[in-house]
This record gives sequence, C-alpha cells and structure tokens, in this order.
Amino acid sequence: MTTYVTKAVSGQLQPPAPLDPQEVHQLARHALDVLMPAATGPRDQAEPLGEAAGQLAIALCAFARLVEAAPDDHQLSNGEDVVERLRRASLHVQEHMAAAVPAAELEARTTGLVDSNLEEGLPVVGSLSAELLLAGGRSATVRLTHENAHQDVELEDGRTARLPAAHQLILRDGFHELARLLAPLTQETTARV
Repeated sequence: MTTYVTKAVSGQLQPPAPLDPQEVHQLARHALDVLMPAATGPRDQAEPLGEAAGQLAIALCAFARLVEAAPDDHQLSNGEDVVERLRRASLHVQEHMAAAVPAAELEARTTGLVDSNLEEGLPVVGSLSAELLLAGGRSATVRLTHENAHQDVELEDGRTARLPAAHQLILRDGFHELARLLAPLTQETTARV
C-alpha cells in the first residue's frame, strides 16, 4: 500500500492554491490502493458501492492525467475519461440506492423534490416527449410526466412501462440538469418579447 502524504492540516482550511500535478498523482495512486480492492473479484459477486469505488479511483487517475496534460487534444480525451468514470460511479451509487430504499420512498422523494424546487422558484421538467432513433431507420416516441414522478414511460402505442428504480434516479438527476441548463434560455426569450 502506498503512503499518502499531504500538507493539509486536519480540520483546517487550506488557502487557495493551484493544483499540484505530483500531489494529484499521489492522491490517485492512494485511491487505487484504498478503493480498487472493493471493485476486484468475481463479477457475479460485485457490489454496487464496490464498483463505484473502483470507478472513482480510475476517475482520479484520469483526473491526474488531465492535470498533467499539455493544452492539446489529449485534454479533451482525458477530460472525457474523467466525466465517463464519474458517470459510471454515479450509476453504481444510484443502483445501490435503488436496492436499499423502498420504491414508495423513492417516489415520495422525487415528488417532494419537484414540489420543493417549484416552491423555491427553480425550474422543473414537467413532462418530456422524446423521439428515439432506433437501428434500421426505425423510431419510437416516449413520454414521461412528473405526475407519477417520471416512473412510467408512455409508449406511442398507448402502453406504459414502469422504469426500474435505478433508472428513475438517473432520470431525476438528468431532468434536474436539463431544467437547470434550459431555464436561462427561456428567461432570455421572455425578456426579448
């Protein structure tokens, strides 16, 4: 195991400073030693939090490469690698939460977040219709609404399908980001009218 050495003093805020590539690299190596063992082993015995730990360790290694990279195309691919590994870690954490938290509580939490965001004046995705482009030139239209906490997908043939809990959490986070990113555009459009 590596020994991780830091200049930080426990419980004391450090003054602002630029990232030190060597220190970030050392942190990434330490994360590999501490977190990766939870992600190794037989695939059929993998635990979501262990998988998340492994992805976080790999994300820190990719972040170290990003910090060390010269400003060229490598920064783009290194940055994409960091984002992808963090996304994978997030998916595993959501998988863990979906397995650990009762479905009714997840639904109540999602509905509560919609209500509290609206009360605070924050934007919320009320409904979303999406055209999915499929292989062979086919397409399908799906619709989700906040009335049922975005749990059921309305299909174009009139059927509905229930999303697994982990997917509901992923959608909730995605819709939150979508609303956050698009809301300023709507405000600019209303200001011009």
